[in-house]
Amino acid sequence: MISSCSAFKEDFSSFLDDCLDEARKADVCTHLADCPACRKEYESLKSLNGMLAAALRPESAPAVDIWSSLSAKLPSVCQVIQEDLSAYLDGELAAPAQEGVNQHLKECQACREKFSGMHATNQLLSQGLALPSSVQVDLWAAVKSRLNEDCALIQTELSAYVDQEVPTLRHRSITAHLIDCPNCHGLFNQLSEVGEIVRSSYQPVIPDNFDLWPEIKSKIQVVPFAPRAKARPRLLSQRLYLVGAAAVVVGIVGSLAFFLNVKPDAGVRPVSAEAYLLESALMEPPDSAEAVVYENQ
Repeated sequence: MISSCSAFKEDFSSFLDDCLDEARKADVCTHLADCPACRKEYESLKSLNGMLAAALRPESAPAVDIWSSLSAKLPSVCQVIQEDLSAYLDGELAAPAQEGVNQHLKECQACREKFSGMHATNQLLSQGLALPSSVQVDLWAAVKSRLNEDCALIQTELSAYVDQEVPTLRHRSITAHLIDCPNCHGLFNQLSEVGEIVRSSYQPVIPDNFDLWPEIKSKIQVVPFAPRAKARPRLLSQRLYLVGAAAVVVGIVGSLAFFLNVKPDAGVRPVSAEAYLLESALMEPPDSAEAVVYENQ
């Protein structure tokens, strides 16, 4: 019984909305007649549905007329047509718009009168700006001279144009001119034919054993690699080193002689410290060494 009640309760909402088929609707009615609990729950659901429907029911107020407020702000058809009358008179409208203005002028007297006034004004202006019959204006001379100037300039660039050596924008300008100018186009064809003749005539025969490498190799100068010799020390640095070593030795000998009080042998020639240094450094006797030193000074 509980399972059957649960199954019927799921159909209460569809039963209220009249969305069940006839067989299922009959089953729900039979169950509601036999089951007080389900009937009570159905009545509660029915009352709730009625309250919601009453709350959501629109009031009987008149609908707002939106078109009247919009139409007051929109321009009229005549205003739109009158704005296009000047373009219509000059033939600047598209075909559908031109036909629409033409049809409106047939039906609207006010717009037709305004168009007639504009047409008359246009005629007066045309007559006032017309040149007298005595004045002869020849524009072809100026146009022809300008064309000749353009042709003369472009003809000087045709060779580079044929060789694809002109910039892209200039290439487009020359191409457009060649399309419109028969004389320049004929000259371009002549240059192209000459180029084809030159290219077809200048076709050297190259043998299969053609080799440029021996000739190139004979022109190449090969410089032998020589290792860099070590730099020899300067003579002055050697002399300074020897002088310093001699000074150290003399200082040591003098110190020993002073402390030990050793007298030199009679057979030994006394040598001063300066003479010993000069003789050791320059490998020459002291007299000649001093002479050399003094001469250098």
